[in-house]
Amino acid sequence: MLLVLLLTALVSAVVFGVSELAAGRVNEIRAEAMRLRQIAIQIVAIREATLHAESAQRGYLLTMDRRYLEPFKAKATQAEKSFVELAALTRDDEGRSLQSRELIDLSTQRFDEMRLTISNAEQGRIEAAMSIVRAGYGVQMMESLATLSGVFEAETEARLRQRQGEVERALMAQRYGVGIVVFINLVFLAVLAKRTIQHFVQQDAHRKELQAQSDQLEQQVTARTEELSSLSSYLQASSERDKSQLARDLHDELGGILTSAKLDVAWLHGHSKSADPEVVPRLERLSQVLDEAVDLKRRVIENLRPSLLDHLGLGAALNWYVSEACSKAGLQAELQFPPDDERVPSEIAIAIYRIAQEGLTNTIKYAQATSVRIAVTHEATGWRLRIDDNGVGIANFRADNLSHGIAGMRQRVRALGGRFQLLTAPGGGVTIESSFPAATSSRG
Repeated sequence: MLLVLLLTALVSAVVFGVSELAAGRVNEIRAEAMRLRQIAIQIVAIREATLHAESAQRGYLLTMDRRYLEPFKAKATQAEKSFVELAALTRDDEGRSLQSRELIDLSTQRFDEMRLTISNAEQGRIEAAMSIVRAGYGVQMMESLATLSGVFEAETEARLRQRQGEVERALMAQRYGVGIVVFINLVFLAVLAKRTIQHFVQQDAHRKELQAQSDQLEQQVTARTEELSSLSSYLQASSERDKSQLARDLHDELGGILTSAKLDVAWLHGHSKSADPEVVPRLERLSQVLDEAVDLKRRVIENLRPSLLDHLGLGAALNWYVSEACSKAGLQAELQFPPDDERVPSEIAIAIYRIAQEGLTNTIKYAQATSVRIAVTHEATGWRLRIDDNGVGIANFRADNLSHGIAGMRQRVRALGGRFQLLTAPGGGVTIESSFPAATSSRG
């Protein structure tokens, strides 16, 4: 069995290597084909821009209507962009680089000749402009441009077709190679299946030994689970500390930067009334962007660490968050909290806030509820949080198969030595209860 597995792994590695080499070659060819296609597009763009510009030039010379100058300028700008793109595409291709330079030079000369005639016409030297046209240089340049671009485009298209053919041949070779290797692997797998059947025949003799090993592994899994639970608690506490530190840094440093920027923009706005008329609206837009940045900073900080929780306590923080979330979702909310003089320990406060945050988020997203009730009570044994909604409940709910959000809530409670319970029934809403002992500290 080991030999068969090794042979299968070796063949698979060969297949992978060959496939990677073929894929790399195909990607290179495709990249080259894409570059050639872009070259062809830029050739056509230069030729069409020159033709349209020539039409606009003639229209202006015949009618002296300045409306023809706008399309001429637009096509000239388009041609210049195509010059840059074509030069970049052919920079590393010696043969095509020479052709592209010839095409760009010829088109540039044609545009220069057309600009000269238009300039003469604009200055009233119509006869000078027409003499340039009658000289026939433009016709000669357009004929040369058409010939050169046609040859350039034809060669590019031919090379593009060649590359496409290479891609098809490479893919076909890869397909045949994979097919052969798959067949070989099937043979190896058939041998492996035979050996596996023989192995199952001998398995019964080792059942007791395996059972003992299974018991030992179960003990190890239990120990590792406890370690992971402790690590999860530590990571949650560490995450909250990091979020709090990051929120403070953002508030102190980024807040100062944005405030300074706002003051500078306000000063510039007050001293730019007589400046360029475009400056004032740009400053106003910049001020709006800074306002949006300030609002974004505030939202990021509140998501990282609610400032109300640190300054005014859990009641104010929960009241603000529940009001904001429920008003946006159109959800009626009832919040019950003990008197202000009953301060909640910081570790329990952040745990209650995060659990309420996650529970309310789930209610808004999935419960289809119209109302929710969140109650925080202080009892002799400690603190208790209860969340009730009148939504559709959780179908096929299993306490041993929780979602990440619910599992995270349960872990927060257990990390503080508390108890977590979720009750639900289809159509009966969801109730989440979390209790925290009065004297507690996070583990890890």
